[in-house]
Amino acid sequence: MSRTIERNTQAMETALANMASLMAEAGDEGDAKRLRELQSKLDQGQLTAAFCGHFSAGKSTLVNKLCGTELLPSSPIPTSANVVSIKNGEAKAVIKKLVSGQEQTLEVPIQDVNAYCKDGETVLSVSLSYPIPRLGSHTVLLDTPGIDSTDDAHRMATESALHLADVVFYVMDYNHVQSEINFTFAKQLKEWGKPLYLIVNQIDKHRDSELSFEAYKQSVDEAFGNWHLEPSGIVYLSLRQPNHPHSEWSSLLALFESLAELRTPLAVCSVDSSARHVVRLHGKALEAASEEERERLLTLAGGEGEAEKVREEIASLEGEIERGQAEVDTLRTRLRLEVQSLLDNANLTPAATRDLAQSFLESRKPGFKAGLLFAGAKTAAEQERRLQAFYHDLHAKVQAGIEWHLLDLLRRAADGIGWRGETLEAELSPFVNGLWDADLLVSHVNTGASFGNAYTMTYSREIAEAVKSQYRKRALTWIDALGDRAAAAGEAAAAPLRARLAELATQAGALSALAALAERAAAHLARL
Repeated sequence: MSRTIERNTQAMETALANMASLMAEAGDEGDAKRLRELQSKLDQGQLTAAFCGHFSAGKSTLVNKLCGTELLPSSPIPTSANVVSIKNGEAKAVIKKLVSGQEQTLEVPIQDVNAYCKDGETVLSVSLSYPIPRLGSHTVLLDTPGIDSTDDAHRMATESALHLADVVFYVMDYNHVQSEINFTFAKQLKEWGKPLYLIVNQIDKHRDSELSFEAYKQSVDEAFGNWHLEPSGIVYLSLRQPNHPHSEWSSLLALFESLAELRTPLAVCSVDSSARHVVRLHGKALEAASEEERERLLTLAGGEGEAEKVREEIASLEGEIERGQAEVDTLRTRLRLEVQSLLDNANLTPAATRDLAQSFLESRKPGFKAGLLFAGAKTAAEQERRLQAFYHDLHAKVQAGIEWHLLDLLRRAADGIGWRGETLEAELSPFVNGLWDADLLVSHVNTGASFGNAYTMTYSREIAEAVKSQYRKRALTWIDALGDRAAAAGEAAAAPLRARLAELATQAGALSALAALAERAAAHLARL
C-alpha cells in the first residue's frame, strides 16, 4: 500500500508541476502559485488540520487547548485577519508582510504576534511554532478568520487555509448549530471534497429539563441530513466544563492521533481535491480574462438574445441550401436506379418474338434460297420480309416495355423540378427516335454460328441487351441534363439564401470566434 501511495504522490507532483506551467502560460499566475503550494505540501508529508467557525464559537480557545498554551487570543471580538499556522518547535513567530511593495519575513516574539494577526492589509501570513508534543513533526494546525466576517480579505484567507487543509474542523456554538450560515458554509466545504468534522462547542448550555441530550444530537443529525450533508463525524465539547458528562474531548484527541497516522493518503486525496478546485477557479479566471473579448464578439453578433436567433437562422439557411444540393444528387441517383430497374424488368423477346427471330436467322444461313425461278430476287425479298416481321414485332415490344414507361418516368421527374409544357416535349420528342433500326438485328447475326434453338436464345439475349444499352445511354445523358437543370434551379432558389448568409457574415464570424473561444478554453481545461 505504501508503495502505491508513493507512486501516486510522485505522479501527482509531476501533474501539479505540469498544470502550474500550463496555467502560468495562460496568464494565471495566481492559480499556478496555488498548485505549486500543493506540490510543496506533498513534499512535507504533514497532516494539515484547519479550524473554521464563528468568531464567538470558541474556535481559538479550542486551538489553544490542543496546543496546551494560550497562543491565540480567544476574545469574541474579531482579532484575526489572517490564517495562523501552528506547528511544534522552538517558540517563535514568523511574519511575512509587504513593506513598500516588497515581501519581507520577520521573526518576532510570540507575545507580540496578536498585533500582526489584526493586520489583513500588509501581513501575508502568520506562522507560529511552540513546543507542542501532541503535534510532533507530523501535524500543522490552521486557525482561520471567522466565517461571519464580511471582509473579503478574511474570506480569501479562509479559502487559502481550506486549499491546503487535509481535514477541516468546523466549530459551532451550541445555540446556533442550525443557523443557515452553518449549513451554507458546510455545503461549500463539501464541494472541496475534504473530510469535514463538526464540533459542537459550549454544550454546557444544554438543559436536560427542556430536551434530552440524545434528542438534541438526533436533531443535529437530521438538520444536516436535510441539507444532504454527511460530515465525517460530529464531536460535542464543553471547553468551560472539561468534565461535562457529554463532552467528547478524549474522542477528539483520539481522532487527531488516527488522522495523523493517515496523513500521507489524506494528503494525496486532499491535494487531488484542491487541485480540481483550483482548475475550477482557473476556468472562472479564464472566463473573466476573456469577458471583454466575449462581450465584443457578442456585440458584433447582435447581443446575447440575438446571437441565438442568428445561430438558428444561419443553421436553417445552411440546412436549406444543403438539402437543395442533396436533392439534386438524390434525383440523379434515384433516376439512374429507376431506369436500370425498368430496363432489367423489360421482357423484349417472349416466345412469339423468339420464333420470329429464329425465322429471321434461318433466312441468314449460308445457302438459304427461296424458290427455283428468279431465286436470287426471291431470296432477297424473303430475307427482307422476315427481317421486317421480326423488327416490327420487337419494336412494338420495345415501345410497350421500355419507351412508354421511360418517357413517363422522365416527364414525372421533370415535372418535379418545375419543368413542363412545350419545351419539355420538344426535348423528349426526339428522345426515342433513331436509337436503333433493323440494321441492328442484322449486325448481330453470327454467320459462323451453328443455327438452331440454342443460338436463337443467345441471339435474342444479345439483341435485347443491345437495344436496352441504347436506351440506357440515351436516358443517362438525359438524366444528366435534367440534373444540371435541377442544379441550376436549386442555385437560383439558393441565391437569396446565400445573399442572406452574406448579410449575416459579420455576425456569423463573431459566433464562430465565440465558439472557438469556448472550444479553446474547454480544451485547455480538459488537458488540465
